[in-house]
Amino acid sequence: MEKVGANFDVLNNNSLNTQAAQNSDTTDEQLIFEQDDSNSKNLDDLELQFEAAQDEQGFLGKLWNGFKNLTGLGLSSNDVQDKLEQYENGEITYDEAASVIEEYKTKQDGAVDLIANTATGLAVAGVSVATGGTGAILIGLGVGAGAKAGLKTVDRATNDIEGDALDSKEILKDGITGAVDGVTSALTAGMVSVPTAGATVMNTAKQGLVQGAKAGAITGAATGATQYTTDCAFDDDKEFALSGLLASTAQNTVTGGIFGGVTGGIGGAISQNNFNNTVTITHNNELQKEIDNAFQAKRYLDNFNEKNKEIAITSAQEYSSILNKLEGHSASAQDLTAKFDSQIDEASEHIYSAFKGNKTIDSISARPKGQNSVFSKLAKKEINGSANLTTMDNCYDAIGDALGLRIQMNSLDSDTSSKIVEKMLKKNNINATFDDFVKYVSGEELQNKEIENALSNVSKDIIDSLKQKQSQGVVDQLVKGIKKGKVNITEINNYGSELTSYFTDAQVQQIADAYNYAISKGIFENDSAFKILNDNPVLDINDTDVTDGIGNITSKSNSDTKIKVKQKTKGAQKESGYASTQANTKHKLKDGTIANGELQIRGTKVNEFAEVEHIPYDIRSGKIYKDDPKYADIYDLITKMEDVDYDSYNKYLSDVYKTLRLQELGLLPDSAIMPNIKNYMSNSNLNDEALKMIDMNGLIEIAKKGH
Repeated sequence: MEKVGANFDVLNNNSLNTQAAQNSDTTDEQLIFEQDDSNSKNLDDLELQFEAAQDEQGFLGKLWNGFKNLTGLGLSSNDVQDKLEQYENGEITYDEAASVIEEYKTKQDGAVDLIANTATGLAVAGVSVATGGTGAILIGLGVGAGAKAGLKTVDRATNDIEGDALDSKEILKDGITGAVDGVTSALTAGMVSVPTAGATVMNTAKQGLVQGAKAGAITGAATGATQYTTDCAFDDDKEFALSGLLASTAQNTVTGGIFGGVTGGIGGAISQNNFNNTVTITHNNELQKEIDNAFQAKRYLDNFNEKNKEIAITSAQEYSSILNKLEGHSASAQDLTAKFDSQIDEASEHIYSAFKGNKTIDSISARPKGQNSVFSKLAKKEINGSANLTTMDNCYDAIGDALGLRIQMNSLDSDTSSKIVEKMLKKNNINATFDDFVKYVSGEELQNKEIENALSNVSKDIIDSLKQKQSQGVVDQLVKGIKKGKVNITEINNYGSELTSYFTDAQVQQIADAYNYAISKGIFENDSAFKILNDNPVLDINDTDVTDGIGNITSKSNSDTKIKVKQKTKGAQKESGYASTQANTKHKLKDGTIANGELQIRGTKVNEFAEVEHIPYDIRSGKIYKDDPKYADIYDLITKMEDVDYDSYNKYLSDVYKTLRLQELGLLPDSAIMPNIKNYMSNSNLNDEALKMIDMNGLIEIAKKGH
C-alpha cells in the first residue's frame, strides 16, 4: 500500500471520486481515499492534543523544553513534531503518535514538579535550620509549602490557560506536596556532612554523591508518594491504585536519588575545595616521639628555680614531691596531646562553618597544642596551685586553649582608607589632608598646631571607622555564630591600644550582647563569669565588685536573667604592644566531648610578627630553656639584657606592631620603612650584629630554624 496521504492531490481528482462512487465493490483506490480522509481528521486531533499540552506549560515548562530542544536531551517539542510528521507520512500509527504526546505531557509535568521540588529543597536549605528537631521540621513545613505553592502558581500564571493561576485545588495540592518536600529536605539535610579536614576534593565529592543520593532518594520517595496521593484525592477522574502509588514513588525515588547524587557530589567537591583553600590544619608530628618524663620534669623545675629565686623550691621534701607530680603531668601531657590532635579537625570545621564565604578573611588555620606546651601549662598550674590536677579530667579542663584556631583578615587598600579618612575630616569640618592624618597617627608633629589639636579630637573615631571596615564582616559572623550556637565563647580579649587593637569598643559590645542573648535563650550556660578584656570598659555592670570587676548585667532579652560578667582593662595593652583579638571557645564534638579552643583574630601583616615577637619574653620568663639549640644565639643576649634596655626593646617591638597595623589599615604602604632597632637601643652595650639578631627579621629567621 502507498504511504497514507502521499497522493492526496491525485485522490481528490473529481473523475476518480465519481468512478469510486459508481463502483459497488470497494476498490483499492477507494480504500486509500477513505483512510486518508480519516488521517486528516486524526492529524488535526493530534495537533490539538499537542497544542493543549504546550498551552499548559508555564515558564518552567517552556524553559525545560527549550533546554531539551537545544541539547537534544530528553523528549522535547521538536521530537513530538517529528513524530507527527512521521504519522502524517504513514510511518507510525495514530496510537503511537498519541502516546508520544501523552509521554511528552507527563514528562513535562514531572520536570516542572522536579524543578519546583528542587527549588523548594533549596529554599529550605537557604533558611537556617540550626534550631534542629522540631524547629527544623516547622521551618521546612512552612517554607516548603509556601515555596512550592508560590512557584507553581507563578508558573501557571505564565501558561495559556485562562484562570489557571488561581486554581485553589492546585494551590492546595502544591502546598501539601511542598510541605512534605520541605520537611524531608530539612530532616535529610543532616545526612550531608560538612567538609572534612584533610580529605581530598575527589573523596569528598564521592562522599557527597552517596550522601546526596540517599537524601535525594528519601525526599523523592516522600514527594512522589504524596504527589500521587493528592492527585487521586483531588482529581475525580483518577482512581487510587497501589500500582500507581508504587510507580510514582519509585520514579521519584530514582529521579531524586540521581539529582541528589549529582548535586551532592558537585556540592561536596566545591565545599571541600573551598575548605582546603581556606583552612590550613597543622597536626602534631611528634605524637610518636618518646618523651623522657623524668628529664622533662626536672628540667622544668630546675629552670623555674633559676628564674624565680625569691620563690624557689629549696626544701628537698617539697622538691621531691613536686618533681614526682610533674613527672606524672609529663606523661599525662602525651595522652592529652594525642587527644587534642584528634579533635582539631572537627573544631576547625566548626569555625569554617561559621566564617566561610567572608571576603574580608584571608585564611583560617588550626593546630593543637604540642606536648611541651601542654606539660608547661600543667606544670605552671601545679606549682602555683591555680588548678586541681589530681585527675586526667582535671588536666584536660586546665588546658583552656588546647585547640589553636586562627583567622587572618585582609588589609584595607589605600584608596578605601583615604576615602574614609577624607569623609570623616569633611564631616567634622577639619581642614586637613589624608597625609596630615597619617603623620599625626604615626607620631609626627604637625607644623599647624590647630590642625593637630583638631585631629586629636577625631582620631579615635576615624581609626574606629577604619577598624570597622576591616573587621566588621568577621564580627558580624562571630555574633551570628554565637546567637545560633555555632560558636561558644567564654571570654574575649581585645589586645592592643586605641590604634592597634582589632575590634572597636562598639564591636566588643556587640559580641557581649550576642553572648547575653545566647545565655538568656538557653543556647549556652553561664556557669562562670564571661570575661571581657578591653582597653576601655564596654558594659555598664550592676552590682559590680570594684576590686575585680565581677558583676551582673541584666539580659536585654530577658529582664529576669542576670548574666555574670568579669570586665577588665588592665592588661589589654602589653609591654611589647601585642595586637590580636582572642576568644576562648568551647566545641561540642560529635562524641559528646567538650573541647577547649582559642580563636585568634588578626591581620595578615601582624600575624607573622606575632608568631615570633614572644620569643624574647619566653626566654626571660623561663618558657624557653637555656639548652634549646634553636635559641642558643640569643639566649644569653636576652637574659642578660638590663631592664632599662629591655624596656627600650619592648618600645621597639611595640612600634613594629604600630607600623604593621597602620599598613593593615591602609594608612601606610607596604613599602613603608619599619622601625630601626638601633634608634631604640643606642644606649645599650649590644653591637650591630647582636641587634640584628633580635630585630623583627632576626626573630623571624630564628623561628624558622628546625622547620
